[in-house]
Amino acid sequence: MQIAVVSSPPDLSAYVVEMLKTWGLAMTRTVALEEISGLAPSDAPVVICPAPEDVRGCEEALVAYAGRGGTVVSFLPDGALAAAAGLERRGGKEVPLRLRMAAEPAAGLAGESLPVVGRAETYGTSPGVRGLAYLYHPGRYEGESVGVTETDVGQGRVVAFAFDLALCVLMLRQGDPALTEFVPAGDGCARPSHMAAEIGPSDSGWFPFADLMSRFLVDLVRRRAGVPLPLMSHLPGSSRGILLYSGDEDYAEVSWNDDELDYVAGVGGRMNLYLIPTHTQSTREDVRRYASRHDVGPHPDLRPLDGRPVAERIAEFERQIRMFQEMFGVKARTLRNHCHAWAGYMEPVEAEEKLGVRMDANFYCSSYLRDRVCSPYTSFGAAMPMRFCRPDGRLFEVFQQHTNIGDNQLFSPDAPYSFHISPAQFEVMVDRVFTEATTRFHTPCGVNVHPSNWAKYSRPQGQTLLRQAGERDMPVWSYDQWCIFWEARDTWRFREVSWDGSELRFLAEGETAHEGLCLLLPAHHAGASLAGVRLDRKDTDWQQAVRYGEGVALLPLSSGKTYVTVSARYEKAQR
Repeated sequence: MQIAVVSSPPDLSAYVVEMLKTWGLAMTRTVALEEISGLAPSDAPVVICPAPEDVRGCEEALVAYAGRGGTVVSFLPDGALAAAAGLERRGGKEVPLRLRMAAEPAAGLAGESLPVVGRAETYGTSPGVRGLAYLYHPGRYEGESVGVTETDVGQGRVVAFAFDLALCVLMLRQGDPALTEFVPAGDGCARPSHMAAEIGPSDSGWFPFADLMSRFLVDLVRRRAGVPLPLMSHLPGSSRGILLYSGDEDYAEVSWNDDELDYVAGVGGRMNLYLIPTHTQSTREDVRRYASRHDVGPHPDLRPLDGRPVAERIAEFERQIRMFQEMFGVKARTLRNHCHAWAGYMEPVEAEEKLGVRMDANFYCSSYLRDRVCSPYTSFGAAMPMRFCRPDGRLFEVFQQHTNIGDNQLFSPDAPYSFHISPAQFEVMVDRVFTEATTRFHTPCGVNVHPSNWAKYSRPQGQTLLRQAGERDMPVWSYDQWCIFWEARDTWRFREVSWDGSELRFLAEGETAHEGLCLLLPAHHAGASLAGVRLDRKDTDWQQAVRYGEGVALLPLSSGKTYVTVSARYEKAQR
């Protein structure tokens, strides 16, 4: 049993798979158009169609599949598929929009609406169409129409999105390609934050809307599969959230680096220190000392090339990464650029992929030079790592990890762009961020506390981050440490998934083991409760936990193992 994603390149089918894998639904396969007619709902209970052009000419086969008991999830359906879903396309819909949930809870949301960008349509509906969510224009009463619908078709159903969900998530996370190289008045530098898609009024900066949009798809699939689907936990061990801690060295003195590094290590944490290879005061011996407890990575400085051609800046970007590796004998696994300067759209990511860099931390959730909104998910609404992807569907072997809190923007006493947040006010802010990260969102929080700023003004706020993380049992990891975990997790898949109405069986298999990897099983399904679990044919205890308001069983994968058989028995209470 697998979740099928229709692929007809060029399309965003690979990005849809990435969305599902990010949240742990590691049992997907792509299917070509000619395979649709042969799909059996027992083998593929859900089929996802990324966009209408991907299935043109195969709508009848999808309708027939739904009639046999399957669930079709379609973005912007057209033709026979739209007709079967009881929908009539009435023209494009102006973006940005908001998606208002109406029929079922969405993970992490408590009444908030999700921003929608990219492509959207107005659909008319026929009797029998159930509205799950609605699209409306922010700040306007008129113009609401269905956003997500569900319609019975034979023994199955069609779930239709009135917008291109994959493109929406891509643009929310990575920015609008039309804003490539945009430099607003008052700045001299192209930055990722300047590419943030226009989402309308700033009512969403306190929740990771791009992440929760993709999670909505995952849960929609899980609820309609008819099976208690397993997930790979996206957090290490039993943690409910995680703090990703880093500091850009910039022009700091070595003693300033040591001060912050010592403090983080003293509270049991690990951090990344990003060094500018052309300016650092740290010697090879200093870096060897740092790396005994922490991680180091390059901090390329492209600012001297502001305004120069993209190709010239990319060449310098590559030169500095290589220079860092040669100077210190350290593999560049993750990085962040000085002043998070950027060049082009995905050109830096292509360079990172070529050089083997696996995670990029350049995308700040920031309103820098855009407005004065101050919140941890501003503009990009993301905290989870996902591979970068071009709008034409080219997926990169580089994970995008957003940075949610930066000390210079929040605390600087002198910079005109600073929010001038005091240590006392930051206590309140962090309490909200970490409480919601561990109880609602279950996502990482990425921070950048510069050693030079730590020495001058941000030490109290840095200590607040570390203390409050400890109070909530949030691991404090470096970006490199997180990247290693994420790389290992990414190799795992579920195979031979079967369900007989009371017992779930599957194989969990990966290429790389990691002590933090865990399986998640639903604690309840269709009125039955989890009664027993066997790993490799041995009865196994599990840890009960709550994620997104649902009870789950948390099962650690034994250290060193890359293959495990799982059987989970569900029983209904005796009356």
